[in-house]
This record gives sequence, structure tokens and C-alpha cells, in this order.
Amino acid sequence: MAKITFITDTHYYSKTLGCEGEAYMLRSDSDQKCLGETDEIITSAFEHIKKTDCDAVAIIGDISNDGERVSHEEFRQRLYNLKKDKKICLITATHDWCCDENPRRFDGDKVYNDVPVMASDELYDFYSDFGFGDAVSSYKTHIGTYSYAVDIGDNITLLALNDDKNEVNHAGFVPEHFEWIKEQVKSAIKRGRVPVAMEHHPLYPHISPLLKGSCVAKGMEFLDALADAGLQFIFVGHTHIQRIDEHISPNGNRIFEINVASLVGYPAPMVTFSVDDNEFSVTTEFLKEFTMNGKTVDAQKYLKSHAEKLLSVVFDSADDKKMLKKRLTALGINPKKIIDNYLIIKPLLNYIHNLDIKKAGRIINAFTFGKAVPKSSVNTYSHKKVLDIVVEVFLSALDGSINKYGVNHEYYKLVQGAVSTPYRIGKKLRLNEKTVNTLKMLYEATDEILTGGKWDNHNLIIKRG
Repeated sequence: MAKITFITDTHYYSKTLGCEGEAYMLRSDSDQKCLGETDEIITSAFEHIKKTDCDAVAIIGDISNDGERVSHEEFRQRLYNLKKDKKICLITATHDWCCDENPRRFDGDKVYNDVPVMASDELYDFYSDFGFGDAVSSYKTHIGTYSYAVDIGDNITLLALNDDKNEVNHAGFVPEHFEWIKEQVKSAIKRGRVPVAMEHHPLYPHISPLLKGSCVAKGMEFLDALADAGLQFIFVGHTHIQRIDEHISPNGNRIFEINVASLVGYPAPMVTFSVDDNEFSVTTEFLKEFTMNGKTVDAQKYLKSHAEKLLSVVFDSADDKKMLKKRLTALGINPKKIIDNYLIIKPLLNYIHNLDIKKAGRIINAFTFGKAVPKSSVNTYSHKKVLDIVVEVFLSALDGSINKYGVNHEYYKLVQGAVSTPYRIGKKLRLNEKTVNTLKMLYEATDEILTGGKWDNHNLIIKRG
């Protein structure tokens, strides 16, 4: 039985780029994943993986933070250490050659962009010892990156697919590249092996199209074609969420897309795929601990706390106009309109920050004539603040709904009642169809998060044949 452990979005960040000062703090606090702690987290994850019985480790891209050469060099040393015990196959993605041309280092309150980076056509040679050199077939893209097929164990062929650019400059594949991919799927099957693919960007819109996770041009068309060619499993990253979804092509062929969350953000998953004569299996472990400054750190608590901060920093800065502007800018939000209306925005942010479920339920039911949120749900969670619930739903999106709620659960009724309110009002006011559909998709998205969707997002067993 062959086993591959998939990890992704390691976003390795060299501490030489700065881990102190206001500029670094603003950058770190505006990200769901960790930055300065990546070395410690990755090192601990690699040490854990060394002790497992997997045949290979597959890394699904965005291996460096922003393509910084020093980050690549340090990360490659960690890979060589892991390679002493495990075969490694990786692909690169847009963060590995700094596609936004914005590499950064931090010093005090200053941000500098004078950081040497790797070019896309340098990555193949730089990482040639980690999968590329063992390929049974490979394809060079027009930006110099590579896709390749490599045999793992006695029954798996891994298709490591680089989807950085297509002919119209989106994530995806030019036609010739995609034909090569389909040929590799069919070749693996013909050789009696199970083809399994990985690419960085999802083809399937996990949870909801609103999340824009499926940024591959013609993603669903590609997914249909891959399913029809005989591919049954594809592992992706990019969105930093943990999710397993099934897709059936128009011809009736099934394919599972497994979206693996970031290793350096909550919940730090390591997902293992295995094949034996009877079944396919997907199992998920979460990093339990890592060592930092000589002390053992509870990984789940630390990473969860860091992710929660992403949703709280703006509200925490409501009383400090200058810091609020800096926080908004760090989050990629144009602060002008908000700061121009600060006298109105400040009390509004403070009100939302302190708004509890009891008050919110009363407001919502006033607008919906008592139809949206059941009183029993409000009473059950009256001790919570609205932002507590928002944070919990956000974490559930990241961790693949570790805590699931059925449609009859008071928590489900509370959240969905609240989320349905804009949709109810939009329909009542006869807003334009696009707006109403967007509000409906929001409602559907929270349903997927709360219930976890059709499949267990952490463990899956599918019978063969």
C-alpha cells in the first residue's frame, strides 16, 4: 500500500527579513497564517512526518512567503534534512516567484522592497532534487516552471501540476499543457497505477463561489475533463481551508478535490492519501505542537489565536484613528472613506464590537417580524457576542467544520437566521437579481460551513472498483 502525505502553503519566511517593530506587527496581524514562526512550525511538522510510514511527502506550492531568495535557500535546507527519511515531491506556485512584485522586509516602522527574489524559470533547477529529477514525464510551461509525473510506491503515479499561468494570464493551463496532463492520467492507468494529482489552485469552488477559491480559468471544465480521463483524486491548496468535495462530470464520472489548508496557519493539517487493493483512503492529522524559544507550544491554540486576531484588530483599534488607518491599509482596505467619516465609524465599530446576541436577535427580529431567529436560539447563546460567533464560523471554514451543526441545532438556527436576514430584506425590497443572488449565496455558504457539507472534510474511505 502506497502512502503520500500532502502539505501546502508553507509560506516559509526568513527571520532575516525582520520579525520585530510596528511594520512587521501590522503585516503579521493582518494574515490568517503565521509569518515569523514558519521555521519552527515547519521544522516540527517535518519531524513528525519523519516518524510516519508515508512513502512520500508532496508539497502543493507557495512554499516561500513571497519568493524571497533567502527564504527559498533556508527552506531548501529543511527539505534536504527531511529527504534523509522521506521522498519529497513539490510544485511551486505564484508566491514562489513573487508574482505581485512586492517582496518585503521590515525594520522598525519601515517596509522595504529591496529583497532579492527567485524568478519563475530558476525554480526548476533550484528544486530539482525534490521530485523533478525522478519524473517519468515532464512538461515545461511558458514561464519556465514544470509539471511532472512521478511514480510513488508500487501503485501510485503522482501528477505534480504547475498551474501558474494560462494563455490569458490567469491561473490554469494552455491547451497543450492540459493535453499532456490527460495523457499522463491515461498512461498511469494503462500501466496499472492509480493517478493522483496535485496543483496549487482549486478547480472546484469549495464552500461557495463567493470565496473565489476557484481562480483557475475554466476550472470546472478542466475538472470534468480530468474526471472523464480517469482521475479520481486531486489535492489543492491556496485557499487555506480544509475541505473535501465531490464532483460528477456530465458523463457521470466522479472526482474528489481535497483542498488542504496551510501548514503554517490554523489548523495546520497533514493529509495522507493511501491506496490498497480494496480502497482509497484520505486521513488528516493536525500539528499538535512546535518548539519556539526552547519551549513547547500548543500548535492548535497558538494558530487559532493568531487567526482570531485577523478579525479583531480593526475593532480593537477603533479608538485610535492613526492605528485604525494603519490596520486597514495592512489588510488591503482603502482607509480613506472610513477615516474621512471617523466620527461616525468609531462609535459604530465600538457598538458592533460589544454587540451581544440578545440585542442582535432583538434587532433582527424587529426587521423580520420575529421570523428570522428563534427566541430559543437567542436565549441559548445570549451570553455570546456577535463577533464571537463570526470568529467561530471563520475558524470552522478554515478547519473543515471540526464542529458540525445539524439544521435543527439551536446554533445553526441562530447563525442561519441572522445570515438570512439580508436575503429576506433584499427580496422584500425587490433589489436587483445579482444582489439578491449574492445574499442567497452567503446564506448557502454558511450552511456549508456549519454542516460541513456532504463529506467528512478530514477522513474519507472510498471502495475501489
